[in-house]
Amino acid sequence: MSTHEDGRDFEDRYTACFVDFGMKICTGLLIGSLLGGFFLRGYKKWPMYIGGGLGFGIAYSNCENSLNNFLLATDPKVCVIKKTP
Repeated sequence: MSTHEDGRDFEDRYTACFVDFGMKICTGLLIGSLLGGFFLRGYKKWPMYIGGGLGFGIAYSNCENSLNNFLLATDPKVCVIKKTP
């Protein structure tokens, strides 16, 4: 694998992390607001914040695992800097 392909895969994973953050936070906010509206008799904001926080935490965990798996699978010899005499 060339370094350009490695960088491209990292960029794709990084971009996917941002999409994952957006989707999970919005879904958490939506589910929290629906549950707050249906079960708490009136609109309360704290279930929305809890849902958004859970979405953020899940997205962070997924992103961390994805990037760590990629970075730990790369060949460490590629990153060696050689000094020229």
